Amino acid sequence: EMAGAYATIANKGVYRRPLFYTKITDSDGNTVMEAKQNTEQVISEQAAYVITNMLQTVVQSGTATYCKISGQDVAAKTGTTNSNYDKWLCGFTKHYTASCWYGFDKNEEVTGSTNVAGKIWSAVMSKVHNSKESGKFEKPAGVVSASICRTSGKRATGRCSDTYSEV
Repeated sequence: EMAGAYATIANKGVYRRPLFYTKITDSDGNTVMEAKQNTEQVISEQAAYVITNMLQTVVQSGTATYCKISGQDVAAKTGTTNSNYDKWLCGFTKHYTASCWYGFDKNEEVTGSTNVAGKIWSAVMSKVHNSKESGKFEKPAGVVSASICRTSGKRATGRCSDTYSEV
């Protein structure tokens, strides 16, 4: 369910019900059964891009900097539940989406300062991207950027010298 939710963002707002198989073939290669995947636009492409942009910050300078993949834009979110019972890393590139959970079947504290789920996610995703071409998230029409003043947090004017761009 988590991977399906994050894949919706990665798929520009289109939800695709996750599948456990794509098709089943017999020993002669004949297709016996093929899954049908329903799709539905559940958020706008623009909203999905804004969320993606926010999640990229988590990887660029936030709690998941260890999830960077050379040549790939990466968007992710770390998570820890109350009492440190669960650790999560959910994220995506242009090519793949993955969610990783680390914890115990019966609530028990996960100790240590490292997000083990994130480390597993990073190791797997780095490896599966080895042979992939560079992947960049593309900004759709209708998304605008503005210069923001770091001091006030409001739209920058000529009187603000410390600014950054925000979608």
